[in-house]
Amino acid sequence: MLKLDVNFFKPFIDGTLHTLKVQCSLEAKPGKPFMKGKGPSIDCEIAAVIGLTSTAFSGTIALCFTKPVFLALMNNMLGEKFEEITDDLQDGAAELLNIIFGHAKRVLNDQKSYDIQKAIPTILRGKNIQTKHLTSGFSIVLPFLTDAGEFHIEICTENKTL
Repeated sequence: MLKLDVNFFKPFIDGTLHTLKVQCSLEAKPGKPFMKGKGPSIDCEIAAVIGLTSTAFSGTIALCFTKPVFLALMNNMLGEKFEEITDDLQDGAAELLNIIFGHAKRVLNDQKSYDIQKAIPTILRGKNIQTKHLTSGFSIVLPFLTDAGEFHIEICTENKTL
C-alpha cells in the first residue's frame, strides 16, 4: 500500500475549490477527510471516475454527487435550469473532474515529479451508486460542503513496486 502524505491530497482539494468557484460560481468548503468505509456514508447518484497512472503508483479518482447537488452545479455552470440528469448533462461531471484532475496532475508532477499521465473519465449514474476502485489500495474520501449540499471525491492508490 502506498503511503501518502497530506500534501498529495492538497492539490485535489485546491483544484476542487477553484474549479467550483470559477466554473460553477459556487463556494465549497472542504470537510474532514476519512478512509472509505470508516466514516459517514455519502449518497451518490452520479460519479465521474478517472484512472490515476504514474510510474510510482496507480489508482482511481471518483467525483461523486447526489442528483440535487449535481443539478445545482450544472445550473450555475451552464446558466440554465435543469430538472433531470440527461446523457448530455452528465458530461458536466466528467468536465469538472477533468479540470480538477488537470490542476492536481500539474501540481504533483511539477512539485513531486510523480509523472501522472493523462486519462479520460467515465460516468456512472443511478440510485445509490457504490464506486468500486480497481486497485487493492486504500480509498480516502474528501468531502466538500456547498450551499447546494455535500459532494465528495474518492482517491484510491496502490504502489506499483510492491
